[in-house]
Formats: sequence, structure tokens, C-alpha cells
Amino acid sequence: MRLFDTLERSARVFPEKLTATYLERSVTYRELYESALKLRQYLESRGFSQGGRAAILIENSPEYLTAFFAVTGAGLVLVPIDTSLNPEKINFILNDCGAECLIIQSKYERHLEKILAGNTALKELISDRGFRGYSGALSNRTMAEILTGSDRVTALDSSWQGKVRYIEYDLEKESAEAPTELAAIFYTSGSTGQPKGVMLSHRNLISNTIATVEYLKLSHEDSVIVILPFYYIYGNSLLLTHIMCGGRLVIDNRFLYPEVVLDTMEQEKVTGFSGVPSNFMILLNNSTFATRKLESLRYFTQAGGAMAPEVVRRLMATFPDKEIYIMYGQTEAAPRVSYCPPERLKDKVGSIGIPVSGVQIKIVSDDGIEIPTGEEGEIAVFGDNVMLGYWNQPEEQSQVLRNGWLHTGDLARKDEEGYFYIVGRKKEIIKAGGNRVSAKEVEECILENEKIAEATVFGVKDDILGEAIKAVVVLKGGVTADKKEIQTYCRAKMADYKIPKFVDFVEALPKYKSGKVNKLQLINQSSR
Repeated sequence: MRLFDTLERSARVFPEKLTATYLERSVTYRELYESALKLRQYLESRGFSQGGRAAILIENSPEYLTAFFAVTGAGLVLVPIDTSLNPEKINFILNDCGAECLIIQSKYERHLEKILAGNTALKELISDRGFRGYSGALSNRTMAEILTGSDRVTALDSSWQGKVRYIEYDLEKESAEAPTELAAIFYTSGSTGQPKGVMLSHRNLISNTIATVEYLKLSHEDSVIVILPFYYIYGNSLLLTHIMCGGRLVIDNRFLYPEVVLDTMEQEKVTGFSGVPSNFMILLNNSTFATRKLESLRYFTQAGGAMAPEVVRRLMATFPDKEIYIMYGQTEAAPRVSYCPPERLKDKVGSIGIPVSGVQIKIVSDDGIEIPTGEEGEIAVFGDNVMLGYWNQPEEQSQVLRNGWLHTGDLARKDEEGYFYIVGRKKEIIKAGGNRVSAKEVEECILENEKIAEATVFGVKDDILGEAIKAVVVLKGGVTADKKEIQTYCRAKMADYKIPKFVDFVEALPKYKSGKVNKLQLINQSSR
């Protein structure tokens, strides 16, 4: 099984069911399948090399879905590009992966010169509406021309329609049959330097998607509000899980206006909401989220970084009748590694839960040896979900992939029942005056303060301590606080060496388009 097959299977069973809703547009499984197949056939006719890379620079939309399945169906390697990147970073990714085709929104035409600078591998541009002023040598077609062309597509075999109520996947069987050839390269923003390309195979993505569908109990009756970008691995997981089970993607790119998204959730009667910690904090602190009934909503999922226990408790108290899945993963793990079953969340607050099906987790020392229950060490992961490696970065790859195990860089412990708890990240351990301090622990302490809406913590150079703790916080509306008050609050809960030496107050934390806090920007600003 390949990624395209998941769409074809759902289209055969539910051809007239909606697969995506976007603003005033709706797309059925038949329509998505036929458009993806037509674009796929066009790509196959263009003579790209087998396994050639095709990049997508498109915001969440039905066009993105079409391009996603067309590229992976044509035997090309998908390269989703962060639409918030500057032209120079996009240019780096295109050149680094050697993309032969770029499927792009015409709104980026004004940056095209910088995006394409020095590129010798690119052969073709496919845009949504065409370019007004492009006069380059590259072949340039519009997606509309391709999809409305006279070329015929093979009729959809919908013989399963009405005969199969639920689409069933066997994790072990389907994973074994999914090829290990490269399917996609997801570039991660990383904490420093240039983006790294994470190579994921069809097997990586399919095995992890089936396991996620399984523990979320997803079916064709489910629909999810999509506020996370599809180029982000968490957003990609929403795409694949719902296509796989015959569910619906309700796309809304307007999270800057939370009330609009909440209205969409109610109007479309979505059953699921998925977000990163900042999404939940914004909804809880700056919207009518807590007063909405959201009667159709069955579950929440959270990943993309640790969510403070205090925020988890608030979410549980606000929506006691909803299932809440706290999850953990990495792009390198396609992405899901663990989840906390909702029925255990109350007594396991702070835990990232247990391994998803088909995944093994162990806690290891610096030399890779598994350590006893209760002791702190690095999370290592093994399974069909573990990436093939980093594109063109063998040295970086060798540091994290050892004997088939992915060494995540996250520090954690395991309790007696096999539940895992993250205590920090190797790169975010602050060495203040010889003491090791977890930035995560300090962040969680600050967030327990009723005046704080958001907080992030990191280390900065210090002449006396070597490295000092700095906190950047956002206050809730209508309250005031100063540095001393925050320090006093922390001192009542933590050892003196864990107290932030510096505290900055800002109106908002800088974030990537995925919603994750951009610590690198804050660190760079602090070092000037």
C-alpha cells in the first residue's frame, strides 16, 4: 500500500461523501480522487526522474490535497514547504532537495526571482491561477488547465460503495506491504541553523497513520477542524488519518481570529479539534471557548510540544465530557510516538502516555543503555514509523539513528505502570552556575500563576553563572506584574538556582505558523 491507495480506497467506499470543506467550497472523495489522478497522470507524462522531488508551496486548501496525492501517486517524492518562510529559506530547501517540480500558489509570484535563484534542477512550475509577469525558461502550467484538460482519467471503481460500512486496516499486514521507498521529505525548522530534511517512507507514514486512527477510534463519521498547516507533520497526520478512515477535513486558516474558528466548529459540527499548546492557551484565555457547548465535538488532541499540567487541568475542567488525548511525537517518527488514554488522564496529568501500536519506547543513558524505571534519561524509539534519515546530512543522521533506534533528544522517565513523563529536552537544559535546570520545569511553574497567559524559558550567556535563566511571559488581559513578583512566585515552588534571573514581559510570543513558539528568535534577540 502507498499513500495514494488510502485515498483510492476511501473514494471507492464513500465516493459521494465530503472529504474536505474549505470556506464556501466542499469536495467529495470522488472529486478529490479524480483531480489527484488527473494531476498524477500529467506529472507522470513530464519525464521527471523516478523518485524526483516535487515541492508544494500551497496553503491549506483542496488544491494542497490534490497536489499531495498526485505527487505521491506519481512516484515522486513530496516536499511540503512552510508557507511562512522567507524566499531565501524556500530557495535553500528547493536547492537542497534538488526539486524538479514546484507546485505553487500564484500569490508568491512577487518572490519568484529569489525563490528560484541559482536553481538548476527545477524543470517545471505548476501554479494555481498562473503568473502575470513570469517570463522565465521553466515550463509553466496552471493546475486549472491540467484538471480541466481533455485527458481522460480511469473511472473510479466504486464497487464497494454501500457494501462496506467501515474501512478496516490491519496494522501489521498493511505496514508490511507498504514500501520502504522514500515518500516525502519534511523540512523541520530546527532550533539552530538551516532546515533539516526528514526522509519518511510510505511505510513510515502508513503504519503511523493506521496506529493513530486506531487509538483515536476514528471512522467515516468523524470530522476535524484543521487549523494546523499541512506542511507541518502534525497537520499532515490530520490529513492522512481522516482520508484513511473516510472522514472529513474542515479547513480553516483563520486562527488569528479564534471566534471565527469556533463558529466554524459549531456550524460544521466537527467531532475533533487538534492543536499545539499555544492554540489551547489562546482559546482558554482570549476567546469564548470555555462558554461554548460544542455539542458535536467528541475529542481534543494535543501535541507539538509539552502542554503545562495546569493548562491540561483547565481543559479537563472546562470540557469534562470530552475525550482529551495528550500525545507526543516528532517529525522523525512520522510523527506519533505515544498517547495518554483519556480515561487515565486525570491520574496521569503531565504524562505523554504509552507507546502507540507498533512502536517501542525505552529510556536510555548517554551511552545508549536502557536505564531502570523511575530514572531520567533520553527517549529512544523503534518501529516502522522511524524515519529513513536526514536528507544529505549523514553526520546528523548518525547522531540520532543508532541500530534502528531514534534517539529523540527528549529527556524523560517511566513510571511503574509504563507511562512516560518528559522532564526536558537535552538542548534546553540550562546549566546555571553548575546546576542543570529544565526549561520545561520553569515554564510549567510560571504558567501555574493565575496572571500568566503564556511563558517560555531559555538560557542566555552570563558572565557570572555561565548561563542564566530567562523567562519571557505574556500576562492575561487586565492584570499587572513585575519581574520581582514572578521571581517570588517561582521561589515559593522551586529551588533558588531555578529562579529566572531575567524576566521580560511581551504582548505576544513569536510563533511559527504551526503555532509552536519560536524560541530561536527570542534567543537571538537576547544575544544582541
